[in-house]
Amino acid sequence: MQESHPVIKNELLAYMLRPQRIVFIVNPKAGTNLQKHIRDSVDKHLNHKKFEYGIWLTEQEGHAAELAEKAQKEGYEIVVAVGGDGSINEVGSALVGSETILGIIPAGSGNGLAMHLGYGRDIDAAIKIFNTAEVRTIDCGTMNGRLFINIAGVGFDGLVSNLMKGSHWRGFLPYFLKSVEAGLSYTSRNCRIELDDKVLDLNCFAISIANGPMYGYNFQIAPDARLDDGLFEVVILKDAPRWQYFAAIPSMLNSKIYDAEFVEHYAARRVKISAEGENHVHLDGEGIIVDGDLNFEMRPAALKILVPKL
Repeated sequence: MQESHPVIKNELLAYMLRPQRIVFIVNPKAGTNLQKHIRDSVDKHLNHKKFEYGIWLTEQEGHAAELAEKAQKEGYEIVVAVGGDGSINEVGSALVGSETILGIIPAGSGNGLAMHLGYGRDIDAAIKIFNTAEVRTIDCGTMNGRLFINIAGVGFDGLVSNLMKGSHWRGFLPYFLKSVEAGLSYTSRNCRIELDDKVLDLNCFAISIANGPMYGYNFQIAPDARLDDGLFEVVILKDAPRWQYFAAIPSMLNSKIYDAEFVEHYAARRVKISAEGENHVHLDGEGIIVDGDLNFEMRPAALKILVPKL
């Protein structure tokens, strides 16, 4: 136990000034491998008068959620996901609906949510942010009961995530190459899309159900999305010649994707997508294949999260 402040006889004051308990849940297999240096970074940059910390390593898929639940039971007030969007999803899923706060250290490939919140890509800088960070309450979404925090996708980007699944080669280049592969092979599908009280029948290349605006690498698929407005931003890429999709890539870097002729976007609390056969889906970048209808529901004010102080 660290000594964090002088002995205070007033019990209430002593309780208020006690260090917060924070645990870092580290995915040793996340994209950048920088998280291997997490212990040195925490030792050097975390305010040890403000925090008492632990560092726990995951051992297999699903272990991060188990460790997050363990941390809650042991009284940790902040549980930090050290990894990519998949690690954040796993830890956050265990914390939804509780008073335990999610922290983020960007150590994945894309780091979409971390970039949007202002954590950047540098681990040392992210740890320094914790010393002055504030708590924000954000929404989450579910797909057939499975939680996502940032963005879910159906179609082309779901296929890309499934192609990347299990790959040990991470980073922008392999993601780009898989995107090209999927873009040349994926065929648009007829989808029935129910958005609250609106029904659409469209031939769709991709559908994004966005709580936050940004994929990794600063690509904004849903510029109007807000993490705390109780609504999904539903972005539909309709069938178009392949070259138009690739030509529109720069528009995602300057928040102009809605200007593309093949894009429609809507705000909704509930979304149902029906299409024949298997659906390629991703939840925060983790690819899955789902048979049958896809039901998305908003969970307002579901998760407490540490964010950089403005």
